[in-house]
Amino acid sequence: MNFNKFSKYICSNESLYILVLIVIIILNLIFLSDKPTILLVSNILIIVLYFIITKRSDKKILAITALNFAFWGVIIESFIIKKSNFALNYKKHTQLNFLYVPSWLFTVYIIFVISSLYTYECFRLLLT
Repeated sequence: MNFNKFSKYICSNESLYILVLIVIIILNLIFLSDKPTILLVSNILIIVLYFIITKRSDKKILAITALNFAFWGVIIESFIIKKSNFALNYKKHTQLNFLYVPSWLFTVYIIFVISSLYTYECFRLLLT
């Protein structure tokens, strides 16, 4: 275990940016869940701000990966909902017209990617 590299990464600015991003998105989901358009726009602005602030050398790759994952995540989740006879059902007023998921879910999938890569990096540093 390499606790020194791990703790250095956890205390870095990049780590702080990601953790703040996650907390803000969670708070948005809690407090703006009944206002889907405001939630979507707010989440997009926060994610764009993260990409402006971050000093990651791979931010273009991360953006393309996150957008691809979010696109297919929303499509596949919508398909599963339809084919499962609507076993999962979002509030009607939050859904997109042509999909069975809320528009803000796209931004949540982007956060999943960023969070997953952050978690991967933490464990990589800790366990190697």
